[in-house]
Amino acid sequence: MIIYLFKECLSFFKRSILSEITLTNRHLHILDGRGSHVTNETIEQAKEFALDMITLPFHTSHALHPLDIMACFKLFKIVFQRERNTTMFSKYYVELDKIASIGWVDRALDQTFTRKNIMSGFKGTRIWPLNPRAMEEKTSLSIYTQW
Repeated sequence: MIIYLFKECLSFFKRSILSEITLTNRHLHILDGRGSHVTNETIEQAKEFALDMITLPFHTSHALHPLDIMACFKLFKIVFQRERNTTMFSKYYVELDKIASIGWVDRALDQTFTRKNIMSGFKGTRIWPLNPRAMEEKTSLSIYTQW
């Protein structure tokens, strides 16, 4: 089931890209190390879509995934909670429904998933411009040290 969902996610990704993906205009999809992301089927599908996929080492996405750091996802949670709380505490009684929560999500997405924040995420994780020692710098550990 999870593999099916991920394959659907790849198809949605391809349909959602504003510029056409071709062999000369490739796109990068950065993934955590979840096993269902990297199967023969999904690799073949990504090749067919001219989509490059890289997986991050296990337990590093909090530091290396451009959207996982404060730039987008964490900021989204903060803004979403602020939007929700503003509504909840501004009235004596609030009926919670899908429409209200969609509004909170919409406003939070508009404020957090901006070009500036996304670019900041890539810079903060040191994926672009590339810094191969990014994890070492963030954790004060040397992955190059021989034991």
